[in-house]
Amino acid sequence: MSTDTSANVIRESAVPQQQARPACRTLALAWLSVYLAAAAVALAGGGGNAWLVSLHVALIAACLWSLTGTNAAVRAIGDLAPLAIGPLLYMEIPQLIAAAGTSLHDARVSGWEQSLFGTQPSRVLAGALPYGWLSELLHAGYLSYYLVIFIPPLILYARRDRRGFAQTVLALTIVYTVCWSIYVLFPVEGPRYLWTAPAHVPDGFFRRSAVSLLAAGSSRGAAFPSSHMAVSVVQTGMALYWQPRVGVVLTLLSLLIGVGAVYGGFHYATDILCGALLGAAIVAGVRFAGAR
Repeated sequence: MSTDTSANVIRESAVPQQQARPACRTLALAWLSVYLAAAAVALAGGGGNAWLVSLHVALIAACLWSLTGTNAAVRAIGDLAPLAIGPLLYMEIPQLIAAAGTSLHDARVSGWEQSLFGTQPSRVLAGALPYGWLSELLHAGYLSYYLVIFIPPLILYARRDRRGFAQTVLALTIVYTVCWSIYVLFPVEGPRYLWTAPAHVPDGFFRRSAVSLLAAGSSRGAAFPSSHMAVSVVQTGMALYWQPRVGVVLTLLSLLIGVGAVYGGFHYATDILCGALLGAAIVAGVRFAGAR
């Protein structure tokens, strides 16, 4: 007969944190599977690429398999799948927009911009502050987004903080799929497709790097709300709870990402504001559900 010694209690209380599969993990995989299924139906109905539809089916199968698998490799796939798959789905947004047949809404968002600010910040901010050091700082901050996506949750994963990792990945999965869905239903190209570069943007290594990266991998129609901002706010909010020191760094990077996106002419300021609000709402929802 076992006794409830303090050592036994400590070991047993550690099991849910280190070994059990958090409910957030299951929800993230299920949520992602539903989005993949909906996207596959939209692509197939719009005469989309059959290979892309087949890829969605394979990814759904992988997600469902990882929900039931018991060995370490399968568990790792399930843990990391939403983190890896979410950004890749960004690339198919133009095909989804074409399949849905939705029209662009830049004129409407530009009008909101004029009403809110009395001008177009994405066209005038760089001209008002034409400093080389500031341009490079803001563009470097903008590029840091690609680290912001992965580094915070991977730190939690390396620390074996399964609950924190699962909640963070769930919040990321929700923000990705909500943004991608809005882009399909309400596509906005953004100022970089409509106008030339903002006047007087100082040139530099990070400016050129940002422009080249966007030219190579940006999806047209995916501007409103800014997923850069929404994801950054989600990562910041979750990190401030689970790893506060990382959260402080992410707070600074999020500010640079948001201002840099407008300064560089990549986003309307309205995109940034709405992305921040969306990210904050998702953090609040996930944390509220996780605390229950």
